[in-house]
Amino acid sequence: MEIMARRLTIITLLMTVFAISVAAAVETDARRHQKKPQYGTAIACNISKVCKTAL
Repeated sequence: MEIMARRLTIITLLMTVFAISVAAAVETDARRHQKKPQYGTAIACNISKVCKTAL
């Protein structure tokens, strides 16, 4: 039983580290997405000047 408890503890710790790293990656991606200007390609191409920068 002692070995099983150790294994479960190690697995739990590894899952915690994985969850924290995934949360950090999602947060970083969300911040990058907010900083990027929002251009819709189909809408931007109605104006030729904006179309060149969007594509």
